[in-house]
Amino acid sequence: MSQSSVDHSCSFGGSGHAQGQESLPFKTNKGSLKVLLLHGNLDVWVKEAKNLPNLDMLHKTFGDMFSKFPVKIGSKIEGHITSDPYVTISVGGAVIGRTFVIRNSENPVWMQHFNVPVAHHAEEVHFTVKDDDIVGSQVMGAVGIPVEQLCLGNKIEGSFPILGANGKPCKTGSALSLSIQFTPMEKMSIYKHGVGAGPDYNGVSGTYFPLRKGGRITLYQDAHVHDTSFPNLKLERNVHYEHRSCWLDIFNAISQARRLVYITGWSVDHNVTLVRSNSDGKDITLGELLKTKSQEGVRVLLLVWDDPTSKSFLGHKTKGVMDTSDEVTRHFFKHSSVQVILCPRSGGKGHSFIKKQVGYK
Repeated sequence: MSQSSVDHSCSFGGSGHAQGQESLPFKTNKGSLKVLLLHGNLDVWVKEAKNLPNLDMLHKTFGDMFSKFPVKIGSKIEGHITSDPYVTISVGGAVIGRTFVIRNSENPVWMQHFNVPVAHHAEEVHFTVKDDDIVGSQVMGAVGIPVEQLCLGNKIEGSFPILGANGKPCKTGSALSLSIQFTPMEKMSIYKHGVGAGPDYNGVSGTYFPLRKGGRITLYQDAHVHDTSFPNLKLERNVHYEHRSCWLDIFNAISQARRLVYITGWSVDHNVTLVRSNSDGKDITLGELLKTKSQEGVRVLLLVWDDPTSKSFLGHKTKGVMDTSDEVTRHFFKHSSVQVILCPRSGGKGHSFIKKQVGYK
């Protein structure tokens, strides 16, 4: 089964999302390896795998148990014949890339390209081959590329045996075809004049919005600080650094808004009090402030992550695994002019039913 070449330039992988942490439960190299810093860019191709084991044979043993699931889920299970492989790429425990799942194939062809900025201490770059399943995934095996070899600057390319927990190939003849090359930051053309400098600098490549001039950024020590909490600091040209309070600035920005207030977040708590001081009369919650602004004619929109587990999931009602209070937020603004949209985060292409429902990777 083949799939056309896919390029994920400056991305975190085939799913289009950063993947978090992953710990390989076994070693892929018997010798002692150096822990080195990879600071620069990794150019990776995950091409294909050969002779993968069939882990989906296990699901037949549990056929009676899964027969109690809804028809939609049951059909997904019954449709599985052999493994549904995908590959994760990790450095120092951080997953930096993930291929798509290819259904029912022991010889999958991905031909996926990853161009990833890295700044990680690690012994190896791990390519972990997994079998996607209805309730998660199983590790088939892994390939480890020593960081010491990558730091030499040469392109490493070939077909490598996929090793299991016993240090031997997970199946006779099983192999992963890949290529990987590391470019240190000092040799990357976009940084030859420094970070964000030089006439040819066009910003971070692969992003939605182009580089613009005239923008401002404010650095904060914390969400809320007292006036005397930090020492006086001098910047370049003897400029005095003014410490600011993040929540106070947010409060003032919303209070002074005349046309619109857009808020997006993984979790938005309407009970948060931005200014916690009774002396100035600003001890109002975020929810009350947003309702007030919407009543003044300001367009107030909230885009919040929809945690599906906070609803009825597989017959059980819960407040949500992540406790983001998304349903509470929507209920609070239900009869107001504040518009709230709960947006789900679907799983990557081809990933398991459970992962797609909860939006985890």
